[in-house]
Amino acid sequence: MQIKTSGIIIKRMNFGEADRILTVLTHDHGKVKAIARGSRKILAKLGGSLEPFCLVDFIFHEGKSFYVVTSAVVINHFEKIHTDIDKIAKAFYIGELLDKSLEDHQNHPEVYELFKKYLENLEGADDPILIPVFSAKILESLGFKPEVFECLHCRQKLSLAQNFWDDIEGGVICQSCHDKFGHGRKIENDLIKILRLIFSPTFAVGSKINISEKYKNQTAEILENYVEVILERELKSKKFLDQISSSSK
Repeated sequence: MQIKTSGIIIKRMNFGEADRILTVLTHDHGKVKAIARGSRKILAKLGGSLEPFCLVDFIFHEGKSFYVVTSAVVINHFEKIHTDIDKIAKAFYIGELLDKSLEDHQNHPEVYELFKKYLENLEGADDPILIPVFSAKILESLGFKPEVFECLHCRQKLSLAQNFWDDIEGGVICQSCHDKFGHGRKIENDLIKILRLIFSPTFAVGSKINISEKYKNQTAEILENYVEVILERELKSKKFLDQISSSSK
C-alpha cells in the first residue's frame, strides 16, 4: 500500500550501517515511524531531504514494522532555523514535546498545522513567548486546557478580586476557594486576561501579543510549568535550550 502525505520530521536515528529511522508528524496519518533505506550513504538520493524540521512531501510504502520512504521532496527547508543554534534548540524542544505527547497513527491535523506555523514563526521574528504559547496550544488541541474563565473548584465566574493560579490542577481559583482549600499562588487580573486571550477560540496562533516584559515572563513561566505538569516530566531538550539561551546573553 502506497501513502502520499506531507510531513515534518521531528526525530531521526541511525539504524544499521546505512539506514535511518524517522519520526514524522504527517498531515494525514499523525505521528509515524518510517525507515529511509540507504539514506546515510554519501550518494543517497534522499539524504538531503531527511533533515529534522523540514517540511517534506513523502511517499511511503507500508511495511511490517515501519513505513518505508520511497520518495521525499522538500517543500520548506526552514534554512534560517538550521543555521541558527538557538532556533534549532527551540525546534528540538517542540519536536520532543510532540514525540512525548502524541501516540503513533492518531491523526491530529490541527497539531500538524500548529507545528508548521511554529516553524514559520521561528524562521522569522522568533519572539521568546513562542515556545510556551505554542506548547500550550498543542496540548489544548489534544484536550488539555487550563481553566481561566471560572474558578476550578466552585465553578463560579471569576471576579476582579484577588485570584490564585494552581499549577497542579491547571487553572485559576477564587479567593473563597483558596481560603477554604489553600491551593495556588496569587495571580494578577491582567495576567488572567492574557491567558484568556491565548486560550480563546478566536486567538490567532503566531500573532504578536503586545504585552510588557513583566507579563510576558510571567505568562511564559505559567505556561511552561503547566506543560511540564501535563507531561509529568521536564523535557530533555529544555536543558540544552536553557544552556544555549544563557550563553547567548
